[in-house]
Amino acid sequence: MKAIFSSRTRRQLELLELLADADWITFPRASEILNVPVKTLKSDIIELEALLTPTTIETSKKYGLRLATNLDFCISSIYQKFLKNSIEFQLIEKIFLHNFSTIIDLADDLYISISTIKRIVQRVNQQLQLEGFTINLKKMQLIGDPHSICNFMHCYFQERYGVAEKLLTAAQLASLDQVGLQIVKQALPGRKSYRMYFSLLNRLRLYTYTVINLLKYNNENQFYDVPKKVFSILEDTHACNEFFAQFQLSLTPKTLNTFFFLFFSNDYVDSLESAKKLIKSDHQERLKYQKIIHLIREIERRMDCECHNFEAIFLQLYNLDCMTHGRTYILYDRNKEFFLGVKNLYGHLPTEIIHSLQAIFYSNPYKEYIVYESISMLFTYWPNLLDRLEASTPTLNACLLFDISMEYMQMLSERITYYLRGRFSCTPIRVTTLADVEKSLSDYDCVITNIPEIQTDTVPIVMIPLIPDAQSFDKLMLVYEEHFKES
Repeated sequence: MKAIFSSRTRRQLELLELLADADWITFPRASEILNVPVKTLKSDIIELEALLTPTTIETSKKYGLRLATNLDFCISSIYQKFLKNSIEFQLIEKIFLHNFSTIIDLADDLYISISTIKRIVQRVNQQLQLEGFTINLKKMQLIGDPHSICNFMHCYFQERYGVAEKLLTAAQLASLDQVGLQIVKQALPGRKSYRMYFSLLNRLRLYTYTVINLLKYNNENQFYDVPKKVFSILEDTHACNEFFAQFQLSLTPKTLNTFFFLFFSNDYVDSLESAKKLIKSDHQERLKYQKIIHLIREIERRMDCECHNFEAIFLQLYNLDCMTHGRTYILYDRNKEFFLGVKNLYGHLPTEIIHSLQAIFYSNPYKEYIVYESISMLFTYWPNLLDRLEASTPTLNACLLFDISMEYMQMLSERITYYLRGRFSCTPIRVTTLADVEKSLSDYDCVITNIPEIQTDTVPIVMIPLIPDAQSFDKLMLVYEEHFKES
């Protein structure tokens, strides 16, 4: 959703994303990638300094520019700051939360003119209509598909605020947790106990808060085929009164059914047995069932890694199709980042899994979002899969030659192998002259040394000190990744 930003804001965000993925980058190179003059980049850096604090952008005539970060830096904090400072997203949030009932009050709060608001809304609506809804300034509401509105605003709240505690009081959170438990119990009636951890709780809190504001302030939207279910919390007068006191919305059967409808699809399957019954009468569901089973069994075979959590993984994959109602992020795609991280570390297998998942979800309009979420889910519910991938990573053959005893080089080779988890197979070489090094390289992928006089065009040379530091291991991993990326 970068397209919602102004062109300048979008360019500045892309600059930061470029710096977050690199160390130093020269001004000419950054200018070429972003397709803007160096002069524009320098003025962008001045504007970004105030936004980024305490993170800064360092500049150098020789090296160019880089992002200077602290230990607590996270790329999500950059996206949070951009969302917080975006006039476009502020406008969407204020209208959704109905902070202002007239466009005049909204313009005064944002310190812009009414004509500017109309121009922004016209531009933003071109993007929002692709998501299934638009801003209606006459009604001061978001109008469109309720699922799409809730999905978008939930993703926005997740990225803008991170945790529900930033939006809600302790009393509101407690009330929402009671409602959330009712929703989960309806979706998973076969469970003997319900223990919700932070991630699910946070999602439920933010999503329920989103639905509350949809029902209170954006009620022009039409709901169809809302299932009717029974919720025991309605018998708890105190809980219902407390909910109304916190949110000024009555906790009625209609309200609770809408919460459930917008969070869990009515097609949600709660067990493997339920799925087996469903596929007897539905050919498309049977195909999806078979593809998921085949994917899990194929991963087991390829990785020699038994799936001990089969039903949970199957149900997660099976239900994602009916649980996804649009995009899964606004600016920061954590799921795609997770996939790229696994792919960079472990090679081709994650890409093959992607192809299988695309075949499973081929008919869903949100296939791209679902596929990346599936990868993240797969490794979450199958933790020993990462261990098997780690054990199966390819090895880079390196030769060691240091200006020190053979015994020390042997110890150093073992140290490198240990700290880089077997990615390097290091062999101290026995030579009498530097000229002999070139003759020894046919069996090696790189040279690790502290002797600057060693020169060769055959393989990379990595210079590290006698006591390797963090930077030394970073350099070695860079050579490792480049080697297998090329091959």
